[in-house]
Amino acid sequence: MRGRLQTIAAKPSSLNHLFEAYDAATDMLERLERDSAETGELMEYRTICQEIETDVIRYCLDHM
Repeated sequence: MRGRLQTIAAKPSSLNHLFEAYDAATDMLERLERDSAETGELMEYRTICQEIETDVIRYCLDHM
């Protein structure tokens, strides 16, 4: 899977917007985990990251 992601990331693709969204979401998640107790916002960002990961995996599996 990692090799497939590296290939996709190396060229323009429809996943670029997901990669950017994932980067932003994981940055926010890390900040929230570092600075906050368990909050609704923290749980929301965990869910967002997990959903993006699922979308990317599904895309890779569908395009192999």
